[in-house]
Amino acid sequence: MSGIELEGMQELLNRLEEMGKEGKKIENAALKKAGEVLQEEIQKEAPTDSGNLKDNIEVGKIKKNKEGSYVQVGTNDKSWYGKFVEFGTTKMSANPFMSRAYQSKKEEIQETIADEVRKGLGLWI
Repeated sequence: MSGIELEGMQELLNRLEEMGKEGKKIENAALKKAGEVLQEEIQKEAPTDSGNLKDNIEVGKIKKNKEGSYVQVGTNDKSWYGKFVEFGTTKMSANPFMSRAYQSKKEEIQETIADEVRKGLGLWI
């Protein structure tokens, strides 16, 4: 799966982490929802002439590293060849469908995270 990093959200996510379990639930729900937004767009951008690629785009489990929590969105084991489509090979040109999807949805992804956090905190207007 490909990873995507959003800027400007880490402080908000850090504050949620400070809230403990409830904050973690809110954070996870927000990341999952944002992942679904990206998943849908990647599926729209996936080439139709590449087998079952479009049907095998998944939102992964929430993971954590020293920078914070994240979710990966991308091809699963059934469409392992997606990386070759995305980046190309010596015999075929790149078709960066995942990168295009992210670029077209990155603002919506950030808004989705912020909206889901607001909802979880009862701040929804």
